[in-house]
Amino acid sequence: MQMKVAIPKFNDMVAPCFEAAASFCIAEIDADGIVAQKVVTCSGVEGYRRIRLVKIYDIEALICNGIKEFYEDLLSVSGVTVYPGVSGSIDEALKKLIDGKLKPFEYKPDNLTEIEEVSHSDLLQWAKEAFESNGYKVSDGPGQDSFLIDLVAELSCPVCGKQIRVAICCGAHTYRYDQEIGEFHHIAKSGYNARVYIHSRNPDVAQYCEQYGIELLDPKINAGKKHKTRKIPLLQRPVAGHEKAFAGLGKL
Repeated sequence: MQMKVAIPKFNDMVAPCFEAAASFCIAEIDADGIVAQKVVTCSGVEGYRRIRLVKIYDIEALICNGIKEFYEDLLSVSGVTVYPGVSGSIDEALKKLIDGKLKPFEYKPDNLTEIEEVSHSDLLQWAKEAFESNGYKVSDGPGQDSFLIDLVAELSCPVCGKQIRVAICCGAHTYRYDQEIGEFHHIAKSGYNARVYIHSRNPDVAQYCEQYGIELLDPKINAGKKHKTRKIPLLQRPVAGHEKAFAGLGKL
């Protein structure tokens, strides 16, 4: 049985840091050895770009040296087997994997890890329909440079006429929501007037969203609702520069 493996590389060696590797070796292996091998580049210093690369190439296993626990978790719950702490040459690392001499990372969910019953694609579709039915123009997120922005919703402010841009992250990426919300805040803190996280409401999720000033929408609570009576639909939290549109309005 063949397997697709990714290895962050530095020259012909396993790179010291997954998040900063400028190139990756993508190899197809089977029980007899290496079937095919190529090198792909990855610019920037950001772990999410490397996660995106792993998904694009349908990688089943990652061999690496240093890697942050957050990215280990994200890869593991995405179905990628991670073999961390491996040094030496890439050829030696691949041979050890084929010979069964590498130990995989064991992913252990904790109380901040939540596997959503609703799939990510269902949340994505619900969010798109919810915002469009409330007058927003909805487009896909900007892509690999802003991995967690699934959708961008835009609406002209009825008070000042200026454009309101909303970054939307649909949960159910199946890893720790505290880290997901924190990363979403970091990625979308500039360039957007508001940020919305789509997820089932619980006290912990609500607390993290409140901490970062992110709007929380729960499909189970908000499903089917239209908010045409609000000057800016769906948003409870006043938007900077558009406070007049929220004057005298309570929560949904």
